[in-house]
Amino acid sequence: MKAKGHPLQAVRAWKRWVACLAVPLGLAVAGIAADIPGSSDPPGMQRYAGSELIGYRAPKFDEFLLPLGPPSGFSPLAYEKSLKTEGLLSRYAYVAPTGRSTAELLRNYKSEFKRLDLVTLYEKAAGEKGWFGPTLDQIANEDQLGQILAYNESQERVLVAKSKLTNPTYYYLFVTAYADGVIPEHLQNVITKGRVLAELVVISPQQMQENMAFVSAEEMYRSLSSSGKVALYGIYFDTNQDKLRPDSEPLLKEIAKLLSANSQLSIRVVGHTDNQGKPDYNLDLSWR
Repeated sequence: MKAKGHPLQAVRAWKRWVACLAVPLGLAVAGIAADIPGSSDPPGMQRYAGSELIGYRAPKFDEFLLPLGPPSGFSPLAYEKSLKTEGLLSRYAYVAPTGRSTAELLRNYKSEFKRLDLVTLYEKAAGEKGWFGPTLDQIANEDQLGQILAYNESQERVLVAKSKLTNPTYYYLFVTAYADGVIPEHLQNVITKGRVLAELVVISPQQMQENMAFVSAEEMYRSLSSSGKVALYGIYFDTNQDKLRPDSEPLLKEIAKLLSANSQLSIRVVGHTDNQGKPDYNLDLSWR
């Protein structure tokens, strides 16, 4: 019997990162006036100093095919090696300061990934087999990036990594340089030929909010008898609290009915917190 609490509380963690940390090679937190209103950097990750956030999609539950090798097809999208992921998916498009190169930007992000203690799963340097684009058209609606921005294929770089957690967060970085094509009016003074662009996709291991039908005592018993377990999604806690909320009562009554009608039943109750905050704190909260 699995009691689930804190559905989608990880959303509270998607706030703008404000701590200034000095790291090598120029990645630093920098609030940019030209950033899209309501946007933010990925939690805990620092952008390349002086970059502007020109495309943003807030985190929402979705799927993402993570490339672990060069592309093998585009319709449908496929790679020689890949990993299907799902979770809270967010997208970020940055334009780097004038005069920067794709190699420099990639090198900085590799340093940032190292600072975050991420494990590199795949890297594509310039000139290697495969063309990953176009990708920037997937990031947002037309009022942000408009039509597909054409870019220099020879400057394309890709970096894929993950955290070391049991349920990891995945990172997909795509770096290129703008070549030509249609530029949205509000970016015509920002994006020029040769300007370096970066797209970052983050897939956080959060489950979608479970909108499951109410589970009765009879249904619980059938599931326990057939599979030895039952997942319950109607037990709720407020953030950082160990007290059950009143809206948990209907399901708790069904659990009591199940136990009263089946006194011989022996069950093991398993629950968990979300993965925000320090592990020691979350472990203590889980025990409580």
